[in-house]
Amino acid sequence: MLRRYLPYGIAVGLVGLAAAAMGLTAWLLHIPRIETFLLVFVLLVGAIGWRYGRGPAIAGTVAFTLVSDYYFLAPQDSFRLASFSDAARLLTGVLAAAAVIWFVHISRERQVLLQKRKDLLQDVSPMILRSLNTDEILDTVTDATLRVIDYQHFRLYRWDEAAERLVLVKSVARADPYTDIDWHLVKLSLGEGITGIAAQAQHSMLIPDASRDSRMVYPAGTAPIEESILSVPMVTRGRLFGVLSLARLGAGSLSTEDMRLMESIGAQTALALANAEQYAEAEQTIKALATIEALQPGDGAGGDSEIDARILQGFDDLSQSDLATLRVLKADGRYHVAATGGRLRPEGASTGEPLSAADVAWLADPKVTIYTADPETDATLHEWARRGSTLAGARASVFLPMRVGQRLVGFVALHWRRPRWWRPEQLRRLQLIAAQAAIALDTRRTLERERGRAEALAELERARREFMQIASHELRTPLTVIRGYASLLEEGSLGAMPPVARHALKTLLDKASEMRAYVERMLLLARLEDGAAPPQMAALDLRRVVTDAIDRIRPQVELKQGTLQVELAPTPLTVLGDPERLATAVDNLLTNAVKFSEGPPRIEVSGNREDGMVHLVVKDHGIGIPDAVRPRLFEKFFRAESPELQNVAGSGIGLYLVRQVIEGHGGQVDVESQPGEGAAFEIALPAATEP
Repeated sequence: MLRRYLPYGIAVGLVGLAAAAMGLTAWLLHIPRIETFLLVFVLLVGAIGWRYGRGPAIAGTVAFTLVSDYYFLAPQDSFRLASFSDAARLLTGVLAAAAVIWFVHISRERQVLLQKRKDLLQDVSPMILRSLNTDEILDTVTDATLRVIDYQHFRLYRWDEAAERLVLVKSVARADPYTDIDWHLVKLSLGEGITGIAAQAQHSMLIPDASRDSRMVYPAGTAPIEESILSVPMVTRGRLFGVLSLARLGAGSLSTEDMRLMESIGAQTALALANAEQYAEAEQTIKALATIEALQPGDGAGGDSEIDARILQGFDDLSQSDLATLRVLKADGRYHVAATGGRLRPEGASTGEPLSAADVAWLADPKVTIYTADPETDATLHEWARRGSTLAGARASVFLPMRVGQRLVGFVALHWRRPRWWRPEQLRRLQLIAAQAAIALDTRRTLERERGRAEALAELERARREFMQIASHELRTPLTVIRGYASLLEEGSLGAMPPVARHALKTLLDKASEMRAYVERMLLLARLEDGAAPPQMAALDLRRVVTDAIDRIRPQVELKQGTLQVELAPTPLTVLGDPERLATAVDNLLTNAVKFSEGPPRIEVSGNREDGMVHLVVKDHGIGIPDAVRPRLFEKFFRAESPELQNVAGSGIGLYLVRQVIEGHGGQVDVESQPGEGAAFEIALPAATEP
């Protein structure tokens, strides 16, 4: 109760203090009164109203009226208005105070409301950015917008690049007459209707009264509605993703403040959709690559035709083409149609005659990595390609050569019946599929024409190495985005998260870290084999590398209730080496020790210096290594076939990397093992000369 009435007391007290100060000033100046008391009073009442609200300001006005006889009007023995002039003075002061109080009250309410809406926007922003699923993002935006702006009709349009149309994907009506209107009947293109104009200009539009605006498009048979319309484009990095459109009954019912809030939501929605799209495309690329990489020529009932169909399906899934054709090089030296597909390919359509090397010379050029064309306007397109595209009614085409080294083994032609604009990252993903498909096709051809020919195998290895570099670099970007936003969510930078979401986020981070480790391993392998990036050699204490690696592996060991026993020499084990690459080698050995242990892992790590060499031994008590497997243990992509290893994940490059790193440092790696008794891997590196 005291807290409720305290502002009133403060207001009255402030008026009293101001009046006393004015009286003291008048006494010191030997004048009857201070004429500027009215101005001081109005400013004081305004300050009280802004700080404490309308009630205390009114109380201050009453207090002013009571003391005005002595401090504003001519001094009297008692309170009274001696003349009409006095009454006018007092009334003027009260009316001025009332006007200030009303203005301050309205301004303060608007500021409080705006701050509240900004706080709500801060709450809903992390909700929009949290998901990587497009449908979930759109549902979240619909709900989040209602928390910030009390709309009566909400429409969300997605921009369909292929159809060049704005497609209505969300429509939420919360009042009549919107509930009786089917807005899906309205088809908008750029520049059509208020929504289309906002999309074309990529600039927000606020229409105070849509019923009086000739640009507004309503469904057929619908009378114009007296409503305020707000259309905000969803744009990020100059790319249009769609338009958010809000409506509220009554002219002028939406304000520029609403527009500013919606612009923030629109920008965040566009960013979330871009991230979701990148994630989905990366996921689809990985899936297509894995499908093609798993193809084995000659396996399965379908044989080669099934392999060709699955290769083309990988392109189809990623590109969503209307028509697609795969041509491969056959023994007669010509390129034959091996598979056809696409969403709109008619049954029984002609596949075309085989093409000679001269017909595809423009694709065989090593400088051509991908060729995009508009068949109607591209004068440089080869005649057979133009003829086929015209017969298919294509408005956009992409030709993807598939090479192994400098040799063209086939190509894919993708066509769309509407104009299509490709972003660079989308084209790079199609190139990844083409690179992997080339490997699959060349593998088949090599097996058909003498699997052991040295030249073909060397070219295949170069193609695989090139693919690893391209794929690893390409996958780094979406992984960085995923980990960046996931880390922001984990740190709480984007707002608090419920416990269930935190658990899901931890799983996401763990899987992203696991995937990033595979990518980094592939990149390191490519650098080691190419020799493009020599090791950064420096004198270092191997004990530090080992202890850091143990700290990284310890959580996995403890999670499985295992033990780690470490015995390192008390004096520095100095070697000349690259700390990052040596850390990778030690990490792989420790990770293998955990993976290949049955039950709780028991790992022993020891290190010492002997005969001018630094020795490091990592020993486990796991399943051990069969004698027949040991000679191939350090080969690239080698995986032992054993029932005990069915549930053990791995890429087959871990131990190969260990050998490459250690031998690159002038050392050697060896293993001692017996099945069922574990394995001991020993690294020996030349000891550095002590200064």
